[in-house]
Amino acid sequence: MGLFGCSSVQVYLYYLNFPKDSRKLKTLVYGLYILDFAQTLLVTAFVFRMLGSGWGNLDTLESVGLSWIALPFFNAVSGTTVQCFYAWRIYILSKSIPLTLTITLLALCEGTSGLAFSIILEARVPTFADLQSQTFVVTTVCLMSSAACDILISLTMTYLLNRARRESLSGSTEQLITRLIHLVVGGGGLTASFAILDAIFLLAYPNNNYHLVPVSALAKLYTNALMVLFNSRAQLRSNNGHPLTYTWDGETSQKVRGPIGLTSLPTFARGNIGNEQAISMDITTDTYPVF
Repeated sequence: MGLFGCSSVQVYLYYLNFPKDSRKLKTLVYGLYILDFAQTLLVTAFVFRMLGSGWGNLDTLESVGLSWIALPFFNAVSGTTVQCFYAWRIYILSKSIPLTLTITLLALCEGTSGLAFSIILEARVPTFADLQSQTFVVTTVCLMSSAACDILISLTMTYLLNRARRESLSGSTEQLITRLIHLVVGGGGLTASFAILDAIFLLAYPNNNYHLVPVSALAKLYTNALMVLFNSRAQLRSNNGHPLTYTWDGETSQKVRGPIGLTSLPTFARGNIGNEQAISMDITTDTYPVF
């Protein structure tokens, strides 16, 4: 519920700040949010049935119920979608087909094994007592490929952004790229850590289902990590968005800070400009990579 609240705020901020984003980006953002919302409803219904309406019934407590679709299915779809988006961005920045294919294959491996986990859970696993014995292989493949993909994405994006930072001639641009590196590494490290923690619980405790705790958060972590990266563009733009300075003879210098473009420039009446008057304008622009 807490992570769903975070993603709701992130999507609302995206709606306010980026109404002119492409239809593809909007479809990605709102599609992931719909998946997040649907998963929240299913998990809520599952938990209420287990601990609310079915309280005291051991058969209800042991039944996998809706967990077959609420956890592995949504984790596979959301995780693979986000990772494939990163693969596309890495291709745009690096033009490396082998690297892009490697990341995409790892993402698809996670997605297909997650869907296989979901099918096996529905068809062959009647109770949680049989969960690990029936799904050990597909769960291990899903979690390992997910962690490997996230780590590779973080390392690749860090290298590409560091290369852009070294080539930058502006101090402010260097600071912006550094912030993007922190966001990419933080998001990828968080999702990879949860996948690795899930795998550790699965391998270290074969007779318990402790691994269900971190796996229940994976889909929402992917959504939130991507949304934080998208929404960081608003802060970068407001903090470093093309300061414009103009000087009028006989007046003090004024500064206007606005979004990209010249929409915030003052308007001068030509009739007020004498023959010996002049307007001098210094324009400083900062650029930064946009996802």
